This record gives sequence, structure tokens and C-alpha cells, in this order.
Amino acid sequence: MKDLERRAGFIARSGLPVWIEGTSGTGKEALAEHLHEFSGTGTPLTRIVCRQSGPMLYPGGPQGSRNVDLGEICSKSGGTVFLKNVNRLSPAEQEQLLLALEEVADLEGNGGPPAGVRILSSATESLEPIVSRGEWNPALYHRLSVYRICLPPLRDRREDIPELFGQMVRRAAKGNGAPPAPPSRLLDALMEYDWPGNLRELQNIARTYVVMAQADEIIAELRDRSRHTPELLQVQQDRRSLKEQVKGVSQRLESEIILQTLERHHWNRRRAAESLQISYRSLLYKMKSCNLRIQPQPAPEGKVRAICR
Repeated sequence: MKDLERRAGFIARSGLPVWIEGTSGTGKEALAEHLHEFSGTGTPLTRIVCRQSGPMLYPGGPQGSRNVDLGEICSKSGGTVFLKNVNRLSPAEQEQLLLALEEVADLEGNGGPPAGVRILSSATESLEPIVSRGEWNPALYHRLSVYRICLPPLRDRREDIPELFGQMVRRAAKGNGAPPAPPSRLLDALMEYDWPGNLRELQNIARTYVVMAQADEIIAELRDRSRHTPELLQVQQDRRSLKEQVKGVSQRLESEIILQTLERHHWNRRRAAESLQISYRSLLYKMKSCNLRIQPQPAPEGKVRAICR
């Protein structure tokens, strides 16, 4: 997240289409708003929530929501267009959006979205495996994901929790006086909790602390939730279809096989590709899909280990 923060300014000013991935509550929309704000264009941000039953525009909140033509919005709107949950677009809507972007690109003659429109997209799952199987429009995916950002769940970046909680507390208390600084025992409890609700759940705890300022009650609540967290995670897992669960297992297995092969060949990617009987380009694609990256420093055993999230 610190690395992302350092790159955010460049990404914001670049004007590149950005694809943001992450499970629910990891802060995808907040990041999109941040990128738009720091783009320095001073243009409006148009939000489109994509639903399985069709897209919905939120120009000023739910009261102003209405069904929209994605192509019309992206071809005629100025500023930034944020497509939330773009993975839910139907094949027909994917085709409609791609056609609009291509028509505008032809007019501009620059091979991408027009200078006056910035496309930011978010998805709650990785689409690369789906795209590779031909189940999602590859041309649209590659047009939208010129720059891809993966936001990890909060439990995978626990070191961020104290700073995030402090920011959320200050924001929630703005104009109502500063609450007591969170005691260390509360921060320890926050670090130990698994956060199935990610940033949204942490924000709710911060608001509760501002109102109550009772660290011990919040700690007790977190401990009680911890007893049910494995059950909640299992329910979330069980709600996925058989196809989705098999896909997840397959992805993890493929990632481990690639990792073991790379280590066996001392991270010589060309030799690893030959061993796996795939092209070098395919290996690089799969490494990116599995979030496998080489650490610059060798491990104590003399091997290079990947960062695998």
C-alpha cells in the first residue's frame, strides 16, 4: 500500500485507463476517487454501478439513479467515468461499451479513450482467467486494464490497520471534538482480527469508538466476532458456485506449480517455460495473473522466493 501511495500521483496524472481489483470492501471506489481527485483535471466524476440486470448511473445518489446507455456516457461524458463492478456487465453491454470506446478512439486517432474521458473500472474478482477462457470480452478487458491495481484484503495488510484506524477515527470525529487516542490494547485487538468486511467493517468500528470511546467493549465485540469469522468466511465460500470454487482451487494449484518450477530452475523464466511446455510469453502472463513476482534479495537458503498473494 505504501508503494501504491508513492505511485498514485503518477497514475492519476497519466490519464491511463485503470482497472482496480479486490474483494468487497477493500477500498476500490475510494481509490478511484483518489485517482480522479489527484488527476488535476478539475472535471466531473461520473459513477456507473454495473448490475447483472443492467447498469445504473448514480449522478447524485440513489434518488437520481437511472438506467443509462454505457456507450453514450463514455463517448459523450467529459472527465472521469468510474465503472463499478464492471465484471457484472453482460456480453451485450460489454460489446456496447467496447464499440463506443473504439468509435471515440477512431475519432481521436490515438488508439485509446479520448483525452477528455478517463475510464476507471473496478471488479470484485480477477477476470484474467475468465478472459483467457473466452468468457469475457478480451478486447474490452485489455482496453480497460492498461494499468491494473490489485487491492489485497485488510487481513493481508495488517500493518496498515493502526494508521487506517487513526485516520477513520479523526474523520468520524471531525467537528465533534477529538476522542481519546486508541489504547495499545485496542490496536492489538484490531491487528489480531481477520476483518471479513475489510475497510467497511473497520470504518464501522472507528465510528463506534468515536461515539462510545469504550475500548474494552469494542475489544470484547471483536473477540465475539472472531468466534464467528470462520463460519462467515465458510458461508461466503459456500455461496460461490461449484464452477467458481473449482476455478479458485485450479488457480492456486497452477500458481504453486509455476512457483515450484521457477525455483527448480533458479528463476530462469525461459527454462521454466520450456519445462512447463508453454511459451515464454504465456509464462509471463500466468505469473502476472497469479501475482508472482521475484524478490530482489536472495533468501537465506540461497534461493529466490516469490511474493505470492
